[in-house]
Order: sequence, then C-alpha cells, then structure tokens
Amino acid sequence: MAITIDEQIRLFKEERARFGQRVDARRLPSGAFLIEVADYELPKGWDSERATILFIAPPAFPAAQPDCFWVEPVALRFGGGRTPQNTNDQNPIPEVARAATWFSWHLQSWDPNRHTLSSYLKVIEQRLDPPR
Repeated sequence: MAITIDEQIRLFKEERARFGQRVDARRLPSGAFLIEVADYELPKGWDSERATILFIAPPAFPAAQPDCFWVEPVALRFGGGRTPQNTNDQNPIPEVARAATWFSWHLQSWDPNRHTLSSYLKVIEQRLDPPR
C-alpha cells in the first residue's frame, strides 16, 4: 500500500539530510507539491559543483507520477558551456513561475505501491550522470 505524501516528504527529508541536502516541500494551489532538494552535489562534468533540484509531486501522488524536473542555477551547462539534451531555460515551473533549467525527462513506468519521492530522485540522478 502506498504511503501518504506527508509521510513520504518526512522520510525524504530525513534521507537527504544524510547527504547534506535540505529538502523543502511547498503545497501549490492545485494541491501538488513543489519538492526542492538544495545543495545537491552534481556529478563531475557539469559546469557547477552544486545545484538545487526541483520537481512537482502531482495532487494525486503517488497514484499520479511526477514528470520532468528543473535544476538551478538557470542555464546549467556541462563541458565548458554545452547545453544538456532535452532541456530549456525558458520553461518556468508551473504555478510558481520560477526560472530554472527544465529537463524534459519522462518515466517509463511507475508503481505507486513501490515508487516514492526517493525513487524519483534516483531517476533524476540517472539523467544527470553522466552529463549529456
């Protein structure tokens, strides 16, 4: 059985704190949550050492899966200024109008009884390592 979003947020904050990261979760007007992972250490090859990762947990999460993610700083680049594949710096976060680098990255499968905020971050980590 899937655990509630509030419990997932609590567990996610505890987990990421062990990595020196701060997690903020803010409820949006739609009922979705903006999840923010600050002080994320990027893999070698990116032009920045640290970043903030942001994604939306939809209102029906975990029954509804997250889709895409954003990274600050805006204009995140790798290898001396190359633009990552499937990104856009002009696609603000919905309901927030916050500028960040948008990564068009979509899940192939999602099981709300197994997958969590943590497992979605693992998908993001796979996209970011190696830089491409």
